[in-house]
Amino acid sequence: MKKILSLIAIIALGATLTFAQKKGKGAVVEKRESDKFKVEKSKILFDMKRLALAQLTVTYKLTTTAKTIAQAKGGNRDIAGARVSAYMEFTDGDMTQKEYQEITDYFYYYLQKQFKSIGIDTVSWNNITAHDFYLKVDESEDNKDFKEEKGGGQEWVTVTALGGKQLHQGMTGFAFGKGKRAIDFSKDLDAVAAFFKLTVDFADVMVNLDIKSVAAQDLGNGWYRPASSKKKYTWAINPEMRVGNTEKTFTLFSTKKGGLEFLMMWNDIESHTKYAESMTEDVSKARSGVAKQFAFRKELTPVLIQTTRDKYKTAAKKAMETYADALVEKIKMGEK
Repeated sequence: MKKILSLIAIIALGATLTFAQKKGKGAVVEKRESDKFKVEKSKILFDMKRLALAQLTVTYKLTTTAKTIAQAKGGNRDIAGARVSAYMEFTDGDMTQKEYQEITDYFYYYLQKQFKSIGIDTVSWNNITAHDFYLKVDESEDNKDFKEEKGGGQEWVTVTALGGKQLHQGMTGFAFGKGKRAIDFSKDLDAVAAFFKLTVDFADVMVNLDIKSVAAQDLGNGWYRPASSKKKYTWAINPEMRVGNTEKTFTLFSTKKGGLEFLMMWNDIESHTKYAESMTEDVSKARSGVAKQFAFRKELTPVLIQTTRDKYKTAAKKAMETYADALVEKIKMGEK
């Protein structure tokens, strides 16, 4: 209990201090969630009249990890690293593909509704899926099989709205014939095409590492002091839903003239809806299947966040609403 109280006590401090560590000097300090979108000098976003929401692919984190590396400023200049992981556990059984699909479909229709609320017409899903651009995406490009994936201390599942195809992936536009079909797609539908790729995370995880080292020293009279280092870890976890960029891919807007723009964010869009029933470093409280994950972990103390599936879904939907509201606010404001 003492550990958890200490954890909670540093969350507020960590949220303030670690922002600079995560974003670096000169970081943009957001006053509104809409300020987190990086859309300066956009030639597409602020002039859209009609939109074809062709793809909405969401990655849902199940394990989220923060890492840091630090080097001592003095002495022997030691280098060390640290990481801390949070694990999502559903107390009433794991989420199903159908439930993740439900959340993602809700996001699609809510986003579509918000675009319409600011005067941007939208193309029907039937018209999108009937076009050659959509139909000619083969299974090797699509990669939409539902499965749990892991890597780099992260675990996740990925779902595309309405059971659709992943038409775009990566940080470049469309190559060769697919690029021509993308232009025809926008021309035929008389709309800007949008390909959203986002990540929903269940917690904000922060970790800092400070190293102080002292060089070896001859103290005289036969006395010798060896080199030494002291490492201090600080970390904090806030169980809140967040919508952010997906690693190595960004949301893309494409026009009938071949214009392309990526939509990026300075920082995650946050939803402050509370959903966690418990948060603990005592992994013995985990269900047996989840507990096995901790056996050979080398990170700093793992943290288990527990909730029910319904509470998770409600919080995830709220985070998606916050993202959609912030985006349309940014579009409505223009360059301001």
